[in-house]
Amino acid sequence: MKEKLTSLTAVLYTPMLIYFVFFILISLVAIASATPVARIQYSGNFVFRQIVFFAIGSLVAFVVMLFEIKWVRLLRWCVYLVFFILLVVINRVGEIYPCNSTPGMLVPCINGANRWFNLPGFQIQPSEFMRIALILVVADVIQKHNEKFLHEDRTFKTDLWLIIKSLMVIGPPLYLIYQQPDTGITMLVLVTVAFMLITAGIKWTYILFAGAGAIFIAFTFINLLINDPEILENLGILHEHHFPRLHGWLDPFGTISSYGRHLALGLTAMGSGGIFGNGFQSATLFFPEAHTDYIFAIIGMDFGMIGSTAVILVSLLFNFAVLNTAVLNRDHYNSHVCVGIAASLMAQQFWNISMILGILPITGVTLPFISHGGSSVLASMIMLGLVLSSHVEGLTIKRHTTVYREDILYLEEKDVAV
Repeated sequence: MKEKLTSLTAVLYTPMLIYFVFFILISLVAIASATPVARIQYSGNFVFRQIVFFAIGSLVAFVVMLFEIKWVRLLRWCVYLVFFILLVVINRVGEIYPCNSTPGMLVPCINGANRWFNLPGFQIQPSEFMRIALILVVADVIQKHNEKFLHEDRTFKTDLWLIIKSLMVIGPPLYLIYQQPDTGITMLVLVTVAFMLITAGIKWTYILFAGAGAIFIAFTFINLLINDPEILENLGILHEHHFPRLHGWLDPFGTISSYGRHLALGLTAMGSGGIFGNGFQSATLFFPEAHTDYIFAIIGMDFGMIGSTAVILVSLLFNFAVLNTAVLNRDHYNSHVCVGIAASLMAQQFWNISMILGILPITGVTLPFISHGGSSVLASMIMLGLVLSSHVEGLTIKRHTTVYREDILYLEEKDVAV
């Protein structure tokens, strides 16, 4: 145990902890600034609750960090199964009580969706944790595949088989998540797994073809949405609740009295901040979910371009540190886990900021480490714990590799001398 704690001191030398402290400060200041706007819709001390979430999350991250990644890997299917069952329960309750908002319900309807479990004092969203379980399982699929098929043995058939295995793993839970409905988490998981597969060694020619196909599908989708949306509904690609959000995304100010109200107000709030912002708790405009999904709009409104740029810069530095940890663990299971976490965080950050700016459609995607919310904070903290554990193990691997190479060099020099 003493050796384990000694090895954990290596965490003190990673810049991730510094960036994490910045995240906490940014989150608390932004949520405090959003409070006058958020209280129009909700009640409670949001800052205090966020401090509690960070405290609990830090404890969970420390416990996760104490586990070696090999033990986490052994538990991957247990974690997967637990949250898969929770998703099944949520979807089943949602079928029996379609968007039932009766107080005290185990699975409440919030903003038109059944995604949460009501627990004493807080709510938990299983889909947030399911995406972590999927990262752990897909990383194992990739690692075993790469151990079986070395780089020189990779063919189109082996790469296709890797993609099929990954889709078999993520398919069932993604279907349940999409049916809640939760398009945001569904898209985040797809992007995360795609990034993991790209870095798994799949040939770039296949990736370019897949990228071209994705672009073609995106343009076709937008064209059908504008000109013939009934086709998308008949094919089951979109549900009835998707169309208002998508029409509001395409024409926010033209539909400001209905579908586009959220986006139009968010864009107006961002624009009103200018370079330096309107000031702390300016409450210049009201828009829903100001302390959760729209926290970046609050930062832009109250702290301007300077505040927004600071958030983006800290996020980029943190993501870079996570990717550095992936490189430190190259050719190991840890590396694929870190790549998945980095991809998940980057996709989530990009989607949240882009939906505020009108680049992507509005979905229930929070800004990791900054938005208010127990499930969001706790999921982000578990990811942090996994990365920190991988960082410690990566340093151990690097030290052992260095010692091994030094021993080989010493023996070679000794043979030459003889």
